[in-house]
Order: sequence, then structure tokens, then C-alpha cells
Amino acid sequence: MNEVVFIKLGGSLITDKSTPLTPNINNIKFLSEELARLFENHPETQFILGHGSGSFGHHVANQYQTRKGVYSNEQWKGFLDVWQAVRELNNLVMLEFQKLKFPCIAIPPSVTFLAKNGKPQKFFFEVVDQVIKAKLIPVVFGDVVFDSVLNGTIFSTEDVFFHLAHRYKPGKILLAGIDDGIFADFPNNSQLIEKITPENFPELMKSIGKSRNTDVTGGMIDKVTIMIGLLKDLPNLQIAVFSGRQSGILEKAMAHQKIGTWIEQE
Repeated sequence: MNEVVFIKLGGSLITDKSTPLTPNINNIKFLSEELARLFENHPETQFILGHGSGSFGHHVANQYQTRKGVYSNEQWKGFLDVWQAVRELNNLVMLEFQKLKFPCIAIPPSVTFLAKNGKPQKFFFEVVDQVIKAKLIPVVFGDVVFDSVLNGTIFSTEDVFFHLAHRYKPGKILLAGIDDGIFADFPNNSQLIEKITPENFPELMKSIGKSRNTDVTGGMIDKVTIMIGLLKDLPNLQIAVFSGRQSGILEKAMAHQKIGTWIEQE
């Protein structure tokens, strides 16, 4: 397989996370155009895209505490409400992709993952294998999943990326959000951390924040923890966390330029 690159469009970027069920259509359109240029400039790269659920998934999931498990009829109602909300956002994102004729297809974790006590137990990789074989671009997203212990739970896009990365071994994971990177003084955001490594992470994790809005999957600290875990198995992986609002930023990330925060080996 050619070079593989994962790109996530963060929920803070494509929605207004402070207002339930509110997309940021302007940002979705802008990012779609940025991706179109990236695909044109890197025709040999196999991209795997993902997006967060932002104000569509997190508020409903927080109301029912879906991440912690699903046991009652009311919680199953919440499970379905989360499923419907993230599906609605995915449809909005895919619509903009389709307008630009992206060769993309959505791969919902709710029907491709099975979990056990909040951890991936099985993923039907054969589906993504066939998508890639057809020269298409898979699009995953934060979603509800069925769980043999918890009955149901939620996987973030980073959870999904973590599992996919072990099979497809990306050279880069690009996490585009609303903030310019990861800060040591969140939410004041005046002390940008330019590089996080497995060596300095234990000290830095004391100052990395969670999220300024509702985030049932733990916010920034959980995302960084997942990515640091990936470096143990994929030591050559380079991960960037940056603001997706700047024109050309994805191209700069592809070139490993000085942007936002890089998470990688020393």
C-alpha cells in the first residue's frame, strides 16, 4: 500500500460545541475545499478520514451517560438518540464531500465495531480493505457501538483511529481542531506545546486540559493519551494537532512543517 495518512476534522471545528445540534457549515465547506486540494496534490496517498461528533453527539451522550454503558430502556433510548445525532452530522459532512465529487464512503463504527468493556473486541477490517482496494476513501466518525459487557458505549474518532492504525500503519495522523495546538495553560492558550514525546508526556499531562465544552470522550488529554499509546507500536508515526481554520494548513502538516503541536518520538 502507498503512504497512508489519517485526517480528523474535529467536532469543535465542524460544529458549535456550545450549542446542541448546531453544525458549522462554513467550516465544513472550507475544509472540504482544503481536502480537495490535498487529494489533488497527493494522488498516490491513501487517506482515511474521520470527524468528531461535536455538539451533535456529546450533549445527548452526556445526558444519558452512554459512554459508561446502556442498561435501562431510557438508556437505550439515549443510545438511539446519540446514533441518530452522529448520523445526521455525518450526512452533512458527506454531502459537502459529494458536492466536490470526493470518492468517499462512510464506515459507521456502530455496524463495524464490537466492543468488550469499552475496548475494541472486533472490527470488520474486510470492509475497509475492500474500500481501499476500490481506490475509495473511508470516512469514520465518533459513534455508538455495541458492547458485550456494557451493552452499549461510545467510541471517539481517536478510538477508531487507534484500532485502524495497527492494521494500516499510517505515517501521519493529522488532527484538525479549533485551537492552534495543545497548550500548557488551557483554556488561556498562551503557552503552546510544540512537541510532545513519550518521554515528556508524563510531566506535560499535568497541565493539558480536557475540553471547554461537553466532551464525553475525555477531551484533549484523552486524545493525547491515545496517540502516545500508538507511538509505542508505531514508533515512526507523526501526529499533528492544529487549527484547521488556516488555508493550506493540511499541506503544511503533510510536509511536517512547524504547525501546532507534534506528537512523535524524540
